[in-house]
Amino acid sequence: MFRFHALACFSLAVLVSCFLPLISRADEVSEESYQLPRFVTIRAKEINLRTGPGERYPIDWVIKAKGWPLEITAEFDNWRRVRDYQGTSGWVHRVMLSKKHTVVNTQDNVILRRAPGPDAQPRAHVVAGVHGELKKCEKSWCEVNFDGGKGWLPASALWGAGVADMHIK
Repeated sequence: MFRFHALACFSLAVLVSCFLPLISRADEVSEESYQLPRFVTIRAKEINLRTGPGERYPIDWVIKAKGWPLEITAEFDNWRRVRDYQGTSGWVHRVMLSKKHTVVNTQDNVILRRAPGPDAQPRAHVVAGVHGELKKCEKSWCEVNFDGGKGWLPASALWGAGVADMHIK
């Protein structure tokens, strides 16, 4: 009886060890199969941008900007080469990033409107460099949640709202 039990446990261990790499690889494949470039958001309060894809590479920049958008321009294993709206780039580990959609207003004194369109009622003026959460886009206008409220801005004034984001509902 003991031999049968030991043989069954051994067989189960071999079976699990054979299929476990395939299961964990499926997650990596689905993560890696996204189109490049694409936008993500900084998940942590602080991230290190490195000169290459790995901890052995030196830190080139430290970004302290949780919730800001970044553009992924390349991938290597669990590392992503990213670029911010000012052009600063480097490599960061993927766990420091989120799929949440955020944008940065790149134009000064843009009118935040209550509805999409240039004739919609104004709500506020937004200065360049303000970031918010992208809710949805319609007809080249995007609804954005800022700390001080929400409204619609032209997509042309936003960095982070790429063509793929225009279909967010």
